[in-house]
Parts: sequence; C-alpha cells; structure tokens
Amino acid sequence: MPPPFRDERLSSWLERIADVYLVSLDELQAHIGCVRPALQLEFEPVQADMERIAVATNRSAERLFAMTFRGASPRYRSLLRPSSREICPACSRGMQRPQRLRGWSFAFAFWCDRHREPLFGGEMSGVSALGDEASGRRGAEILLQWAMEREIAAIPVGSVLSLLLLPSRKLSPPAPWELAYLPLPRQHDPSVLSRPCRRPVLSVVVPEFRAAVPTSDPRLSSTIADVPNAPRAERYALAIGVARVLKNPVGTIIRVLEASDEFGRKKVMDLIEGWPAAIRHAVGRAAPCTRQRGNAGRAVTGARLSHQRVRALS
Repeated sequence: MPPPFRDERLSSWLERIADVYLVSLDELQAHIGCVRPALQLEFEPVQADMERIAVATNRSAERLFAMTFRGASPRYRSLLRPSSREICPACSRGMQRPQRLRGWSFAFAFWCDRHREPLFGGEMSGVSALGDEASGRRGAEILLQWAMEREIAAIPVGSVLSLLLLPSRKLSPPAPWELAYLPLPRQHDPSVLSRPCRRPVLSVVVPEFRAAVPTSDPRLSSTIADVPNAPRAERYALAIGVARVLKNPVGTIIRVLEASDEFGRKKVMDLIEGWPAAIRHAVGRAAPCTRQRGNAGRAVTGARLSHQRVRALS
C-alpha cells in the first residue's frame, strides 16, 4: 500500500491505493464501507467513514483528516477546484497515477512549491500568451494570503478582483480587431458575430489577456464565485492583474478610465469609493493630466465629477 505524500488529498491517495488492488475508487470505498464519496469527504469528512478508512489503511484518523479541507477558511474553500487534475511533472516522474496535493486545488495555484515548476493540467490553452511570471507569482501569493484571511494589502484584495471582473464597456458584438484573435472559421460564424461580448477591466490591466482568451469566449467570469470554474488562462491573468493593480493603483485606474465607456467608468468609480481616500484623491488629481480626445476626454470628466463626490463624502 503506497504511503501518502505530504499534503496529498485524501481522494488522490485512495485512487492510488485502488490502482494497487486493480479496482476503481468507488469499488475500494464500497469494500471499506464508506457512505460518502472521497471528494465529498474532503469537504465534509464524516467521522465514521474516516475511521473505517483508518482501520483499512492502518493510519490514524487524525492523519486522514489532515488530508481533507476541514478547518480551511470559508473564503479559501470557495476558491477550491475539487475536480482539479493539475500535476507537477517533476513530482510525479515515473508514477502511473500522479499524486494530487491539496494546495494545487486552489484556483490560483500555478506552480509546485517544491520544484518551483509550473503545474500542468488538461486546459493550458492561452497560458503561454500571458507571460509575466514575476507578476503572476506575486499575485498568486497575494491571493493565497487573502483567501486564508491573512490579507495585508491596503486595498482590499477582493475589491481588486471585483474591479478586474467589472465590464469596461457595455455588452456589444465583437469588433473586427477582436475577431482577429479567433480561428478563421469562427471569425465568420454568425453566432459569434451577433453575440454580445463582455469586455472586462482585466483586458485593460492585462492587455495580453485578449490574445490568451478571446473577447467572444462565453466562459469569461463575471463574479468571484465563478472564478474556480474559469479557464486556467483567465485565472492566471487575474493573478497578474491583482499584482499590477496593487503595484500602481492610481496609474491603473486612470488607464482603465481612459479605455472604458461611460457605463464602465461609472462602475469603476463606484467600486473605488471603498478604497483608501489617498488613492481616490490621487486619481482625481491625476485625471485632468490625461485629457485626450474621445473616450479619454470623457474619462477625465467622469473621474473629476466622481472625485468631487468622493471628496464630499470623505
């Protein structure tokens, strides 16, 4: 019977045990007498089932409970991907079934802590278009601390995530230049040409996101609760975006205002009213310096008016 790896998930270990006995995970659990499937036990461990597994595997129940997500903060649990199959090639070299670690199930886990190598899974499309590993690593660490409720950033990290998921413009069909990121057959697909598209602030803060995930992709998240189900490229782009916003919040907001329409600017200005006053005031002072024609000029006007409202409130 293979021993569990450090931080290995209960379901991963039981799958590897089942392989040894040439049975499925369901068959193994039925033989042990478990009531709940392993994936459910990881989130809602039942004492009786854990004790049955402990007896069958000659392990303590306490050791098995440590292989679940019991005790994790609600925010961290809400950002887990239970069916995640990301692996570290270096950790699993030569293994018939690679182990799955608890930390790798977090929505913003992209690297193996031991080998510092990228994790690989079934959906890697678009990730190579993003790059900026330094910002990705910094953002992923910030998001992990926030999820574990050890937040230290002056600006609420949840608010930054919400900012990145906000629409920068009203829904509208894709523009010709946005269609250029799609495969040629889809560029002429009537359903694509007529479908209203979301343009999140994320695509302004992380412009390379447009090449990684086309604007017309209907899977783009609109709320933080949807993020665990998002493609890996989107989750990685969000980590990059969080790092960039926190590194230069004022400059980022000005750039977002310039790229947004009136609909998007109002949403952005409403959201940052919950940010520290110093940042809001700096946005108001910097906005007139970015006066340009067209959308940028309207962004300046919107920023100035909102700044006056914010100053009055503070």
